[in-house]
Amino acid sequence: MMMLTVAALLLTASCSKDDDEPQQVNPPAAAGARLQVMMVFAPGQLGDGGYADGLLEYASGMELLEVMPDAEDSIDVQFISLYSVNDTRQALKEWAATAAHPFYKDATYERRLLVLTEPYMTAWLADVKTNLRETDEVLVMKADEAYTQQVADSYSLGSRAHGLNYDLAPSIRLYCDNVRWMIDNPDYAPGFFGDKPEVVILRRFNTKQNYYCDGIEDVIRQQLGNDVNLTVYALADYVQADDLSEQTNVAYIQAAYTAAAQLDQHFQQTGYGFVIADMGTCNFGMLNYLLGSPLYHYEVVMLDSNPYTYNYMAICRDGAAVMTWIANWMRQPAAAMPRFWMADDSYVLQNFTEVLVK
Repeated sequence: MMMLTVAALLLTASCSKDDDEPQQVNPPAAAGARLQVMMVFAPGQLGDGGYADGLLEYASGMELLEVMPDAEDSIDVQFISLYSVNDTRQALKEWAATAAHPFYKDATYERRLLVLTEPYMTAWLADVKTNLRETDEVLVMKADEAYTQQVADSYSLGSRAHGLNYDLAPSIRLYCDNVRWMIDNPDYAPGFFGDKPEVVILRRFNTKQNYYCDGIEDVIRQQLGNDVNLTVYALADYVQADDLSEQTNVAYIQAAYTAAAQLDQHFQQTGYGFVIADMGTCNFGMLNYLLGSPLYHYEVVMLDSNPYTYNYMAICRDGAAVMTWIANWMRQPAAAMPRFWMADDSYVLQNFTEVLVK
């Protein structure tokens, strides 16, 4: 496993010439860009200024960076973001079926990178694996090394399957330190329904729908052990939706709002609790409740890409991580990138404006 430290890319730009010296203008390559990045987003995933928008913003910036010769003609960044999963899968099939350049007749991309922004999307590779060329590669976000290897084996991708994940452990350990400080306080009482404080993890999907490999539960058990009761809830268990779409995405956000309110009522009765919210776009639902209920009865840390200001916030630098990964991929020949990268500086935990991890 290689460690990928997210940092600013120091890219060498061509030196400018004197004003009186004629400038050579290179015409665009006849065949257009040689590389293509196709990012696949879930319905309703774009537009909240969070995880998905950060990925797209940083990846799109690759077109402006001189990371290889003739950079301005080297890469096209495109994305799929449609109303429903069925529409998304159909668009993915159409993309895989041809590597033709959309703007240059009789031209094809030399190499293509398919970026799946959620682990559950790997099931869609069954639709396209026979159309992927030997120079086409797949990057799965939020995957660990074992899951990436499983994808490579299941879809016969070999060294063309890659995973990129972020190390949440430092932020979660700090949050656990705060939990420990509070529950060790002699004035803290967990309530009359139990003799242990409660830690609740809120996810969007259950483990049958999505593979979570961020290690949150492991860190909590290591740091707090049997001193707390740990429970994991999935919004999907309470939302009746067969297909993820923009419409059902609204239902998920409403479910997150309801979950935040129910937790507040629960902890008001049982004693002050602790919540870790990792629901993606649905974090908005919880945020809306918290902003309207300043006296809620639990300490919450929200894992997201938006720097909200309440309780604790683990801010993900996922956009910078994927930009760094793609920049390295552009420099490498086909299938030369390592199987798995872990971004070791992707999250910072902040309490309001105080940054605790840098």
